[in-house]
Amino acid sequence: MKILYSLILIIFISSLVYGQNGAQLIVVPYHEQDICAGFDEMTAKQREAIDEISSQLKQKGFQTASFTAVMRKFKSKGGCDTHNPNKMLKEVLESAKSTYYIVVESEFQETGEGNYVNLNVSVYQADNDELITYESAQSDKEYTSNERSLTRNAFLKIVDATANYLSPSFANTQATKPTTNEQKIKVNLISEVDFNLPKTRMQNPDAVAVVIGNANYTKTKTVDFALNDAFSVKKYLVEVLGFKEGNILYKEDALKSDFEVLFGVKDNPKGKLNNSIKQGKSDVFIFYSGHGAPGLKDKEGYFVPVDCDPQYIELGGYSTDVFYKNLAQIKAKSVTIVLDACFSGVELYENISPIRIKTKGILGVIDGVLLTSSFSDEVSCWYNEKGHGMFSYFFLKAIHQFNADFDEDKKLTFNEIHHYIADITEGLPYYARRLHGIEQNPTLQGNNTHKVWIEGDK
Repeated sequence: MKILYSLILIIFISSLVYGQNGAQLIVVPYHEQDICAGFDEMTAKQREAIDEISSQLKQKGFQTASFTAVMRKFKSKGGCDTHNPNKMLKEVLESAKSTYYIVVESEFQETGEGNYVNLNVSVYQADNDELITYESAQSDKEYTSNERSLTRNAFLKIVDATANYLSPSFANTQATKPTTNEQKIKVNLISEVDFNLPKTRMQNPDAVAVVIGNANYTKTKTVDFALNDAFSVKKYLVEVLGFKEGNILYKEDALKSDFEVLFGVKDNPKGKLNNSIKQGKSDVFIFYSGHGAPGLKDKEGYFVPVDCDPQYIELGGYSTDVFYKNLAQIKAKSVTIVLDACFSGVELYENISPIRIKTKGILGVIDGVLLTSSFSDEVSCWYNEKGHGMFSYFFLKAIHQFNADFDEDKKLTFNEIHHYIADITEGLPYYARRLHGIEQNPTLQGNNTHKVWIEGDK
């Protein structure tokens, strides 16, 4: 599979112009530096995607404004002279009296079975950046390079569901959510760790991440907050650690084939992750939230894809042994792995005692760090009130407002993060016992756990 390029858009919703649905929409290209740079560097492909999404929203009764006209006026008034990305964005929102904004990530991909577009749509409230809803769709595969047509195909699959959250009148008269997705778990951020992320000046343009959240299992119980975990971790990577959003391989509800494409297969590590890194320059970060399981016969650990039957985990799961061996062969600068999953089998199999899996972990990975949610024979639980896995919540809380910065040097190491999570009176072990009556203790492994991972503004 070859990714030709990735496009990220932001849609602003304003109540200035009163159309059928009382909202004006402005579609703009997002730029990692600022909105003015995004305007100056717009490509023909970006303009086509903007025009297509604007056209579809207009057909649903929303008023659409010209991004070009708005930005020309903004620039003529000196709005781009501040060189402050956050201030520019805020002033554009305020000048349009926006009440919501939508982040739309568009990724065009080419395969032997045809080309397609992936769309991820997140609706935020403008005054507090609260996530209102999240929708995603993939266009049908076609043998065409016409991205505008593929964008239309994908966006039509989610435009009604998205519009429900933008206009009550639309929801009452026109839009109906797809019946096939009504029971699916979606992103719904409610915790304090999901908002007001700490400020840093970190930039890591060569870093590459894989972020997976597996929630909607077809042959076993769901993992209610896995998508929240993955979505927030992605936000932290971009907004705190300085990762480029285009360098984050983000996957919700991964199939076994997705694991194989990302990490490779046995004796062949050359998956998408391997091909995305710059040898010796790229820091690699991997996060997984979802089910893990032991093989009942081989006692090996497995990630559980959403289409896997746990009774046949040795055939349908993705081996952690292959995972670690393949990571040991990629030529990254460093490898950091954070797993919110248990591999004891208690959550998936009935009438068995916890199984302690056989694994060497990251011992073969040079400059590797592995932080896991529990020992191999323990259960990993949820923090329902916070809308996260218990481990993921404390992992994010350790970073949020630099809570794990015990020596107050505005730097976080994995030793500090693990110490914060593992605190027996205020951390994960205490709340796992208090709320669920179970023992859960995070683990840390690696040869460079003392290295500074996050550095804040002093």
